[in-house]
Amino acid sequence: MRGLRIVLLLGLAGLSLAMAWQRDPRIDARLQGRAREAVSAILDSAAREGLKVEPLVDLALEGVAKGASEARLVAAVHRHLLLMRRARVALGPESSADEVAAAALALRYGVDIKHLERLREARNGRRIAALNSLVYLVGRGVPPDTAGRALVSVLLAGASDAQIMAMQADIERDIAGGTPAASAAAARALGLEQAIASARASGVAPGAALPSARGAVRPGEAAAGGPVGPTATGNAGAADGPRPPAGPRGKPPKRP
Repeated sequence: MRGLRIVLLLGLAGLSLAMAWQRDPRIDARLQGRAREAVSAILDSAAREGLKVEPLVDLALEGVAKGASEARLVAAVHRHLLLMRRARVALGPESSADEVAAAALALRYGVDIKHLERLREARNGRRIAALNSLVYLVGRGVPPDTAGRALVSVLLAGASDAQIMAMQADIERDIAGGTPAASAAAARALGLEQAIASARASGVAPGAALPSARGAVRPGEAAAGGPVGPTATGNAGAADGPRPPAGPRGKPPKRP
């Protein structure tokens, strides 16, 4: 009997959480009629599954601000929920809600799911910086496949969050200086991998501060081991509008 009461209490707690999201004042204030009901049902599903609801709310509100039709707005929110589910399967059941949310954005911007599946090999809690950087670099014009390979390779090589963010800054600086985005990402990732391998061979602990890898591999030399991809373009689908612009550093861009 006691076990049954615990199950019922947990069920009621989950229902209360879902209902709280259904009553989100922003959704009630900005959406009307069937669109409000449909989006609330999607939020309910996300909350019940332990997924982050805020990205879905933001997407719905952005759709309203852009004047999207009710049908298109609801479809965009539902599509993103499906991406979050796919992202969690790819990363594994132990992935955090933040990791899943970032991975869903990566999928939305054209990153192949195979790159997310490779991240299963990384320890939980070490993937969020790489995932956020992945989305950011795609927004800066790095082709999704190039960005995916670059971030996965350095993370699995043992790069720390600080090293990943420094690499992101170097890539951004290279792009601003005229280097094609694909070449910049491939070269900087290779340089960081080489620096990590050299440090490990010298007995430096993984993730420790390394000498700067800038200039270790020039962007023009990145293709020596094979093509790094086409030009500095993303591959967002035409039906969903143009590729999302870059957001503030460390914060991925958003669009319905």
